[in-house]
Amino acid sequence: MDFELSDEQVLMRSGLRELLDRSCDASRVRAVAYDGDGRDGELWRALADAGWTAVTVPEAEGGAGLRFEDLIGVLEEAGRVVLPLPLTTTLLAARALVRAPAHLSVRAPADTSRADVLSRIAAGTASVTLALNDTSAGPSGDRPAGCTAEREGESWRLDGSHTFVPYGTLADLMLIEARIGEDGAGLFLVPTAEAGVSWADLQAVDRTTRQYDCSLAGVVVAGEARVGGSEEIELLLDEWRAALAAETLGACDRMLEMTVAYAKDRTQFGRPIGANQAVKWRIAEMGAAVERMRAAVYHAAVQIDAEAEDRGLAIAMAKAATAAPGAFVGSQAIHVHGGIGYTWEHDLHLYFKRVKSNELLLGDATASLARVADAVL
Repeated sequence: MDFELSDEQVLMRSGLRELLDRSCDASRVRAVAYDGDGRDGELWRALADAGWTAVTVPEAEGGAGLRFEDLIGVLEEAGRVVLPLPLTTTLLAARALVRAPAHLSVRAPADTSRADVLSRIAAGTASVTLALNDTSAGPSGDRPAGCTAEREGESWRLDGSHTFVPYGTLADLMLIEARIGEDGAGLFLVPTAEAGVSWADLQAVDRTTRQYDCSLAGVVVAGEARVGGSEEIELLLDEWRAALAAETLGACDRMLEMTVAYAKDRTQFGRPIGANQAVKWRIAEMGAAVERMRAAVYHAAVQIDAEAEDRGLAIAMAKAATAAPGAFVGSQAIHVHGGIGYTWEHDLHLYFKRVKSNELLLGDATASLARVADAVL
């Protein structure tokens, strides 16, 4: 299996990296995510104008219609700068909407068709978050109800709550999972500011992906607001896991670069600390972990595009390969940086907190390994 990037993919990633290096450095991330309200309309507009909000939208709706394999590069670059905006969830939602019925309709803010929503995503005038049930317990049948949906004439009534919803009210729309009856489930597109929807910031340690509790009390949506059923929910969950793994890969790759540069520049007793065998060993272990992550993430992307029967296994392997190993890379980076690395003010902690947040969301290393075991055994 060839994991080498094509010339087009290399050019695409270099273009995004140039934009993010110029417009999303660590000081801006701190200003937006930690000192601000989590919004950065200027950066979002820059991403939209350059076409990055449109990569998973079909060409007919103004997008590029790229594959998941191409999306991985975008997600890696987002992880490299700990992008504090809902780009990942928006791009995943666009893929889910592409698979949705053509008659989909949502008040956003007026009755809007699926094609219109996709066009708004491509143009950067709509961002989307994902409110899905906690999957750490196992298969969908073992997950908590979260939210329920009941038919009321030609509409749906949504009640219940979801926790750990990234970005929350910072996004314009959300794809929300709701139980229908005893055994069914549905995925609905709902404006985050819809009447009956309330939000509570959980004040999670990683402010670059703010986590929210979302409560719904008698939220009425159009009968055509349903995006999909149980199969679509499981597919979206799997793609989200692969996306989190790609973000973590990008963050760990950046921490590795920062650590190598520091080991070359920092001197003790007249020579760089990188000349010490113990430091070399730490950095070599970090590099090996990052390369294992890369192989697992790219393999998962290829299997998703191929719609392979074992793609769930490949995705679980990618999530496991970036969960605890991601925290390991972060801890080693902090160790090599020494006293300065332990201060909260150092940029490494932006990456370390993002990696830990991604590790816990949608199942940690133990849950991911259990999914691997279920698939294999």
